Order: sequence, then structure tokens, then C-alpha cells
Amino acid sequence: MLIIALPHSANASAGYPHVHTDGHSVLRHATGAAATLSAHAGEVVAVVPHSRLAWLRVQLPPASHGARLQSVLQGLLEDRLLDDPQHLHLVPAPDAQHTARTGGDTLVATCNKTWLREALAPLHAAGLVVQRIVPELSPSDDAPVLHVMGEPDHAQSVVCHPHGVTLLPPNTAQWHAFGELKLTDASLYAEPAMVTRVQNTLQRQPVLQSAAQRWVQSSQSAWDLAQGEWAQTHRQRAQRQLQALWQNLRHAPTYQALRWGMVAWLALQALMVAWSPVPIPQSRADLEPLLVALAPVLPQASSAQQLDFVNHTLRVQGVTIDTASPHIARLAEQGLRLSADGADTWVLQGAASVASTGEALSRDTAWQRLQNLSPAAGMVLTPEAAHVLVDLQQLPAATLAQWLTQARSQAQALPIEAHLTRSPSADAAWQGTLLLRLPGTAP
Repeated sequence: MLIIALPHSANASAGYPHVHTDGHSVLRHATGAAATLSAHAGEVVAVVPHSRLAWLRVQLPPASHGARLQSVLQGLLEDRLLDDPQHLHLVPAPDAQHTARTGGDTLVATCNKTWLREALAPLHAAGLVVQRIVPELSPSDDAPVLHVMGEPDHAQSVVCHPHGVTLLPPNTAQWHAFGELKLTDASLYAEPAMVTRVQNTLQRQPVLQSAAQRWVQSSQSAWDLAQGEWAQTHRQRAQRQLQALWQNLRHAPTYQALRWGMVAWLALQALMVAWSPVPIPQSRADLEPLLVALAPVLPQASSAQQLDFVNHTLRVQGVTIDTASPHIARLAEQGLRLSADGADTWVLQGAASVASTGEALSRDTAWQRLQNLSPAAGMVLTPEAAHVLVDLQQLPAATLAQWLTQARSQAQALPIEAHLTRSPSADAAWQGTLLLRLPGTAP
């Protein structure tokens, strides 16, 4: 992942500070012109400085969701903004569409469209595709968070709180005027040059956080300002989500117990499918999207022992899921239904809705291509009228992921059934059967 910090002034004559990261830690950081930045560093995320964003809370009327939301926001904010709403980029909170259905208050981030265009233009000219635009600092969910940044002769103190992001005055004696922000309860972060001053002034020990580390943390924000004229296509968003999931599975501490288990294989399979150069019809009820949707719901210590997929229904055995997890509600928002079937078995269902997105191969051509893929040891392919049955024995997860990706991209063969069991004698290996549907045949 490449994280690029946009400058306060659109003229980036000094270059763009940027960070190469695995999504959780700083691998390296530097400052350079747009033309020197790598276009092959994975997902590209632009960070909007806190000084370029304003945060406003609005009360949305019922039934203001969907395409109406932007015009509703412009009407609500017209008298509260110093600039014409048409000249501002208005981005509601990530859950605003849900709130707008029934009505309720939500936060809106605003920034100047002209500045954003000019700040991004050199990156676009250099061939960089910015996939996400995130705020450097965003409102906190509950307790306030205080960031002390810069150097002693040019310091800034910014507090993130549930109602927005506030720049505090340089004189700490004036902070008492912000009592409603409960600064004494705030988590405290400071850049290296400010640690000593913070210790002496606030009599507290801050968490050391460099600017690069702050930008990495920003990249994990649920806020995405890449909307409107900066919005991504459905395919780009899906690929970005899969990239993020794979980065989490590879590097996030919470997934340590899962890395070489079921979910690691599932994420690798889904990620490689997203990068496939051949457009293949796919719906939320296909195997890979269901696997990707389920992955965030699984707890840290999960070690699934069996996986079955048939009739657009995924059944996973050997896991315990917290039904209070916020990810459960997100499944429902995607049109998916998760239910328990016993103490350690969960069923995820989706409705099939497949749109044709490319010219299908003939059945015979697809079967010939499958044969040319040279199945790995531990795989036996048996052709049927409209399908191919794949028997697996002690097959490593990575090998299976690679072969399935090639089957999808080169032969347009879709998995419509899966009955897989984790091998008791090898890590990240599976045995069982897969049923692939060949193109040019009935679903």
C-alpha cells in the first residue's frame, strides 16, 4: 500500500510525503515528486490534511437516502457554509445512507473541490490511480483523542471527538474553554519533537506517533472521501476491499491465529479472482464473495474444520461467532443472512443475481483449457455434462487458490459447490470435492 499525504497548499513543489506500508506499520517513508512515486505499490491512498477539512453535524429527514442525499445535504448546509455548496465536496458519515432512510443526525466532512482537484492532479498525471481518499484525522467514536503535532516553534494540537475534529489554541491555558470535549479524559498522541513539551505542559506521558504512523492509522478509517467525481467503479471498490482484507489477514495482529488456516486461503483466492483479467459473471451469492463477507465476522481464535457451499449457501463448521459483532449488521446491509445451525456451525445465505459481463467460452473450449492447466498432485478432474468434479487430497491452500484462480480466469469455470475438510495432518491443506460449472451451460 502507498499512502500519500496531500499538501495544505495544492502546489506540491516540495514533493509529496508518502509511506509504503502493509496497512499496519511503516515499512519506509520519504518525500518525492509525483513522478517518482511507484504506480505498482498496491492500493494508493491519499490523505487529506486536517487543516483542509471541516466537520458539520446535520439532521437528515426520513427517506433522504440514495441519489437524493447530496441535494439534501446541500440544502441543509447552504446557510451554514461560507462557500457555495456546489464548490464544496460534501461527504456524509459512512453509515449515513442507513440513517437517511429513517431520519436522524449524522456528520458531514467538507473540503474545497478546487483544492482537491489540484492536489490530486499531479498524481493522476504521473499515472497513479488513487483508490481511496481518507481524512488525516476523523471524529472519534466515543472518548476524545488529542494529537500534538509538529515542532516546538510550529506546533498544532488537534482533538478528535464524537462531534468532529477541533484545532485547539496554542496556549494551553485557553483549553478550559473546551471543557465539553473532556480533554482530561482524552487519549494522547505526540510526534517525537513534541513529547518532552507535552510531558512538561500536560504532566502526562503521550504515545509516541510520527506523522508517517498517523497516516497509516488514517488509512484504516471508515471514512472514504472518494465519492462523487472521485468515486471508484464497482469493480475497483471490490478489488480495493479484497486488497484490504488480504493485508489484514497477512499483517493484522487480530488475524494471527488465522493466517495459514481457512481464511488465509479464502482471502488469497478472492483477491486473485479480483485481479483476473477476464470478466466473469459473479454475484454476492457466489462462493468467493460469501467467503470474503464472512471473514471479518470470524473471531481471532477461529479454526474452521469444514466448509460446504451449495445452492448459494455457505456453511462453516468449527467456529464460534459473536452475534453482537457490528459486522453482523453489515452482512444484512449486503443482502446476506447469517444464522446458527448448532453450537459451532454457521450458515451464510445470499440471493443469486448474476449479470453477464463478458463473452462466454464454449463448454468444450473451457474443458480443454482446464485440462491444459496441469492440475497439481492431489487433484483429480472428472468431466460431467455441464460440470467438472474436482477431488482434492491433502492439497496446500496456496496451490488450490492459484489453480482455482486460473480455472476462473482462463476457463471461466465457476465453483458452484464445495465440500472441503481441513486436513488433520497438514497445516493449511484441504481435502474434499469441488464442483465447477462450465460456461455456456445452465446455472
